Amino acid sequence: MTSMEARFRDAARTVPRPNPWNLSAYLASVAAHRGRSISLHPVPAGVLAETGCRGSGLWVARKHDDIIVYDADASERDADHIILHEVGHMLFSHGKDEAEPATPMTLTLTALLPSLSPVTIRHILGRSDFGTEREQEAEVFADMTMVYATLPQRRDRSFRLFGRRRKR
Repeated sequence: MTSMEARFRDAARTVPRPNPWNLSAYLASVAAHRGRSISLHPVPAGVLAETGCRGSGLWVARKHDDIIVYDADASERDADHIILHEVGHMLFSHGKDEAEPATPMTLTLTALLPSLSPVTIRHILGRSDFGTEREQEAEVFADMTMVYATLPQRRDRSFRLFGRRRKR
Protein backbone atom coordinates (compact mmCIF):
# COMPACT_ATOMS: atom_id res chain seq x y z
CA MET A 1 0.00 0.00 0.00
CA THR A 2 1.34 3.42 -0.93
CA SER A 3 1.62 6.19 1.60
CA MET A 4 -1.07 8.16 -0.26
CA GLU A 5 -3.36 5.13 -0.28
CA ALA A 6 -2.87 4.68 3.47
CA ARG A 7 -3.72 8.33 4.09
CA PHE A 8 -6.93 8.01 2.03
CA ARG A 9 -7.92 4.89 3.91
CA ASP A 10 -7.29 6.64 7.25
CA ALA A 11 -9.37 9.63 6.14
CA ALA A 12 -12.25 7.34 5.12
CA ARG A 13 -12.13 5.58 8.49
CA THR A 14 -11.87 8.83 10.42
CA VAL A 15 -14.80 10.47 8.64
CA PRO A 16 -16.86 7.80 6.85
CA ARG A 17 -18.79 8.73 3.74
CA PRO A 18 -22.55 8.75 4.36
CA ASN A 19 -24.63 6.08 2.65
CA PRO A 20 -26.44 7.22 0.60
CA TRP A 21 -24.01 9.98 -0.32
CA ASN A 22 -24.92 13.45 0.88
CA LEU A 23 -22.36 16.26 0.75
CA SER A 24 -24.03 18.26 3.52
CA ALA A 25 -24.04 15.25 5.85
CA TYR A 26 -20.39 14.56 5.00
CA LEU A 27 -19.40 18.18 5.71
CA ALA A 28 -21.24 17.97 9.04
CA SER A 29 -19.23 14.85 9.91
CA VAL A 30 -15.96 16.53 8.90
CA ALA A 31 -16.88 19.58 11.01
CA ALA A 32 -17.73 17.36 14.00
CA HIS A 33 -14.43 15.49 13.60
CA ARG A 34 -12.48 18.76 13.47
CA GLY A 35 -14.51 20.39 16.25
CA ARG A 36 -15.17 23.48 14.11
CA SER A 37 -17.97 24.47 11.78
CA ILE A 38 -17.53 24.61 8.02
CA SER A 39 -19.37 27.17 5.93
CA LEU A 40 -19.55 27.41 2.15
CA HIS A 41 -19.34 30.71 0.28
CA PRO A 42 -19.88 30.80 -3.48
CA VAL A 43 -18.25 33.84 -5.12
CA PRO A 44 -17.73 34.91 -8.73
CA ALA A 45 -14.74 33.21 -10.37
CA GLY A 46 -13.23 36.58 -11.27
CA VAL A 47 -13.02 37.49 -7.61
CA LEU A 48 -11.18 34.26 -6.86
CA ALA A 49 -8.71 35.12 -9.62
CA GLU A 50 -8.21 38.58 -8.06
CA THR A 51 -7.15 36.92 -4.80
CA GLY A 52 -4.33 35.20 -6.64
CA CYS A 53 -6.08 31.85 -6.47
CA ARG A 54 -5.30 29.94 -9.66
CA GLY A 55 -8.01 27.39 -8.99
CA SER A 56 -11.68 27.79 -8.40
CA GLY A 57 -11.74 27.39 -4.63
CA LEU A 58 -9.86 28.02 -1.44
CA TRP A 59 -9.96 27.15 2.23
CA VAL A 60 -9.94 29.88 4.86
CA ALA A 61 -9.08 28.57 8.31
CA ARG A 62 -10.07 30.88 11.12
CA LYS A 63 -9.57 30.43 14.85
CA HIS A 64 -12.87 28.63 15.45
CA ASP A 65 -14.22 27.67 12.03
CA ASP A 66 -13.40 26.90 8.42
CA ILE A 67 -14.72 28.58 5.29
CA ILE A 68 -14.64 27.07 1.82
CA VAL A 69 -14.90 29.66 -0.94
CA TYR A 70 -15.73 28.33 -4.40
CA ASP A 71 -16.73 29.47 -7.88
CA ALA A 72 -20.41 30.47 -7.80
CA ASP A 73 -20.76 29.65 -11.51
CA ALA A 74 -19.43 26.10 -11.21
CA SER A 75 -21.78 23.27 -12.06
CA GLU A 76 -23.07 21.32 -9.06
CA ARG A 77 -20.63 18.49 -9.81
CA ASP A 78 -17.68 20.87 -10.15
CA ALA A 79 -18.67 22.75 -6.98
CA ASP A 80 -18.81 19.45 -5.09
CA HIS A 81 -15.34 18.57 -6.41
CA ILE A 82 -13.92 21.95 -5.38
CA ILE A 83 -15.43 21.60 -1.91
CA LEU A 84 -14.11 18.04 -1.50
CA HIS A 85 -10.65 19.18 -2.66
CA GLU A 86 -10.59 21.70 0.19
CA VAL A 87 -11.90 19.06 2.62
CA GLY A 88 -8.98 16.88 1.52
CA HIS A 89 -6.61 19.63 2.64
CA MET A 90 -8.38 19.73 5.99
CA LEU A 91 -8.35 15.98 6.58
CA PHE A 92 -4.71 15.67 5.54
CA SER A 93 -3.70 18.57 7.83
CA HIS A 94 -2.25 20.64 5.00
CA GLY A 95 -2.90 23.91 6.82
CA LYS A 96 -0.47 25.83 8.92
CA ASP A 97 -0.71 25.83 12.70
CA GLU A 98 0.39 29.39 13.16
CA ALA A 99 -1.35 32.56 12.06
CA GLU A 100 0.03 34.25 8.98
CA PRO A 101 0.24 38.00 8.40
CA ALA A 102 -2.29 39.69 6.13
CA THR A 103 -1.51 39.03 2.49
CA PRO A 104 -3.01 40.54 -0.68
CA MET A 105 -5.20 37.41 -0.86
CA THR A 106 -6.42 38.01 2.71
CA LEU A 107 -7.18 41.65 2.03
CA THR A 108 -9.06 40.89 -1.22
CA LEU A 109 -11.01 38.11 0.45
CA THR A 110 -12.02 40.25 3.42
CA ALA A 111 -13.18 42.97 1.02
CA LEU A 112 -15.35 40.35 -0.70
CA LEU A 113 -16.64 38.82 2.54
CA PRO A 114 -16.79 41.79 4.94
CA SER A 115 -17.79 39.57 7.86
CA LEU A 116 -14.26 38.13 7.82
CA SER A 117 -11.85 39.93 10.06
CA PRO A 118 -8.22 39.58 8.91
CA VAL A 119 -7.28 39.09 12.58
CA THR A 120 -9.33 35.87 12.80
CA ILE A 121 -7.75 34.24 9.74
CA ARG A 122 -5.10 31.68 10.58
CA HIS A 123 -4.34 30.85 6.97
CA ILE A 124 -5.73 30.75 3.48
CA LEU A 125 -4.94 27.76 1.35
CA GLY A 126 -5.71 28.20 -2.35
CA ARG A 127 -4.60 26.24 -5.34
CA SER A 128 -1.62 28.50 -5.88
CA ASP A 129 0.64 25.53 -5.15
CA PHE A 130 -0.96 23.31 -7.79
CA GLY A 131 1.38 20.49 -8.74
CA THR A 132 2.82 20.06 -5.27
CA GLU A 133 2.30 16.83 -3.39
CA ARG A 134 -0.39 18.31 -1.15
CA GLU A 135 -2.35 19.67 -4.12
CA GLN A 136 -2.16 16.28 -5.82
CA GLU A 137 -3.29 14.57 -2.63
CA ALA A 138 -6.29 16.89 -2.25
CA GLU A 139 -7.18 16.50 -5.92
CA VAL A 140 -7.06 12.71 -5.80
CA PHE A 141 -9.03 12.76 -2.53
CA ALA A 142 -11.81 14.77 -4.22
CA ASP A 143 -11.76 12.52 -7.30
CA MET A 144 -11.87 9.30 -5.28
CA THR A 145 -14.51 10.54 -2.86
CA MET A 146 -16.78 11.48 -5.76
CA VAL A 147 -16.23 8.12 -7.45
CA TYR A 148 -16.83 6.12 -4.27
CA ALA A 149 -19.92 8.22 -3.52
CA THR A 150 -21.51 7.03 -6.77
CA LEU A 151 -20.70 3.34 -6.37
CA PRO A 152 -23.15 0.93 -4.74
CA GLN A 153 -22.09 0.46 -1.13
CA ARG A 154 -20.57 -2.85 -0.13
CA ARG A 155 -19.27 -3.81 3.28
CA ASP A 156 -15.92 -4.96 1.93
CA ARG A 157 -15.25 -1.91 -0.25
CA SER A 158 -12.39 0.16 1.10
CA PHE A 159 -10.94 3.44 -0.09
CA ARG A 160 -8.09 2.41 -2.36
CA LEU A 161 -6.55 3.79 -5.49
CA PHE A 162 -7.78 2.39 -8.78
CA GLY A 163 -5.62 -0.07 -10.67
CA ARG A 164 -4.18 -1.71 -7.58
CA ARG A 165 -5.03 -5.25 -6.73
CA ARG A 166 -5.02 -6.54 -3.22
CA LYS A 167 -2.35 -9.09 -2.50
CA ARG A 168 -3.81 -12.41 -1.49
